[in-house]
Amino acid sequence: MARSKVVKYFRKMKNKLTLILFVIFFSGIIKAQVGYVPVDDEIYLFLERMNNIGVISDYNSFELPKTRKTITSYLDKISENKNKLDKIDTKKLEYFILEFEYDKNYSLENSLSLLPNLDFNYLFADKEKYLYSYIDSSKTSLFVNFIGELDYLNNLNNLSEVSTNSTLYKFGGEITGTIKNKIGFKVKTTNGSFFGNKNLAQRYSSLKYNYKFTKVTTSEIGKNFFDETEAYLFGDFDFINFKIGNDRKLIGHGIHKTLLSDNPPRMEYLSLNLQYKSLGLSFFHGKLLGNQQFVLDPIQGGINKVSDKYLVYHRLSISPSKHFQLGIGEMIIYANRNIDLSYLNPFNFYKSIEHSNQDRDNTMLFFDFQNNSIDKLKFYSTILIDDIDFGKIGTGWYGNQTLISFGIFSSQLYNYLPIDFELQYIKIDPYVFTHRISNNNFTNLNFSMGSTLQPNSSSTILNIYYRPYYKVNLSLSFTYSLHGANVFDNNNNLTINYGGDILLGHRVSDSEKVFLLKGDKEIYRITKFTADYEPVKNWIFSLNINYFNNSLAGSQHSKEIFTSFTLSTKL
Repeated sequence: MARSKVVKYFRKMKNKLTLILFVIFFSGIIKAQVGYVPVDDEIYLFLERMNNIGVISDYNSFELPKTRKTITSYLDKISENKNKLDKIDTKKLEYFILEFEYDKNYSLENSLSLLPNLDFNYLFADKEKYLYSYIDSSKTSLFVNFIGELDYLNNLNNLSEVSTNSTLYKFGGEITGTIKNKIGFKVKTTNGSFFGNKNLAQRYSSLKYNYKFTKVTTSEIGKNFFDETEAYLFGDFDFINFKIGNDRKLIGHGIHKTLLSDNPPRMEYLSLNLQYKSLGLSFFHGKLLGNQQFVLDPIQGGINKVSDKYLVYHRLSISPSKHFQLGIGEMIIYANRNIDLSYLNPFNFYKSIEHSNQDRDNTMLFFDFQNNSIDKLKFYSTILIDDIDFGKIGTGWYGNQTLISFGIFSSQLYNYLPIDFELQYIKIDPYVFTHRISNNNFTNLNFSMGSTLQPNSSSTILNIYYRPYYKVNLSLSFTYSLHGANVFDNNNNLTINYGGDILLGHRVSDSEKVFLLKGDKEIYRITKFTADYEPVKNWIFSLNINYFNNSLAGSQHSKEIFTSFTLSTKL
């Protein structure tokens, strides 16, 4: 017993020493020079607005993230037409040009580094900051930075008047580099902990599926810590680029990304993108996590078994003008076998391949459209066909499963007020994203890959974006959603399946007919206010206030106010 305690002690000390050394020598977060800009960067909303007012004409936000090279080219176009920008966006443009200085000019004249001179004045300088930076004439670079984040969370239940609090802190590191401006890499890791209410902390961001943080265990070691790793290798060769990694991807138009959102865990994937003038082809093959089972073995102890599943995506796009931007693509979920080579070919027609594979997989076809013909207005739409029989349209047949999303992004007041509006409507038919084989549903670790909306739902979302100052971004959103939930008895046994649960597909005993929003009606009303303020470059204060007023199945009601305050820094 004594030896066991000694071993655990030294292991614990070893882990702490390793973490300290890593933070000292390799800590950081930086935006890779050959690579992608993270999906939550504010520059995407800026580019959306620039496209709306006609400063750029070929921007499409259906697939995020975009490469730094692509964004730099947009900034060059905007700079050529900066006379069309209002005062706030002119200052924002200057801010972004400083941030992308190396990408534009292969220079760091307007940035600062702590090492090797140990000039701590850089901490609060209003310039791009690096803990360490290296560049040379061959366009090879290395960047190291430090990241720290502190989050305060509060949840007030208006019905019970119970308030819970939690404070999270995390820090971590990232190394990014490029070789001859063609090959880039990124390695990022973070570690953190909390104090306060753990259940509240688990509802926040990616912690809801962080394995170490959510794992139920009797051991006291490490149960209150969480860690995340993100990395990729990227190659950019003019018309073609490739990547293998696990950073966040978003797919879909609008406020709610209906095809791939930030709701599920990030996945490991291999991607390929081709772009020649107005024609583009994008492809990725990703690994997901499926059904889980915990087995208690008398000899080996507890064994956590998780089956692997895979998501395949490809899309052909054409963008000849601002009047017509169209995409057509497929998504496939397959499981219960190893990687299928037939799905590694980005040029295959996957629905036909699925038939050749003996009809074992879940295939979906989608179309997306964008139009900017009207000055300062963007119209967009996405139509997904999970399954359909044209002869049974209008009959209520459960197999006719479609998702329809359309919306408007307006900058009509641009010349008068720094304000934009966006309105989106989403309709998801019963059983969309589900499958009769549970491992083939459209989930990763049981979290929906697309919108947080369940099947058999509709939702209307209004967002108002306001920028009173170039370092301040405000937004106010209203969401009203309806859901036809499955019906359960008093013992929580399913009695009627209305196709309202992504984890439960159509069963043999279920009705052949279902209709949108039939079932146990649920209403979700969400009001959200967000404020971001960056007083000094890479010091960001964020405030989020969410008010939930929901009427749930079984005549239940919930009213909650969730507030988060975040301070994040990149040094």
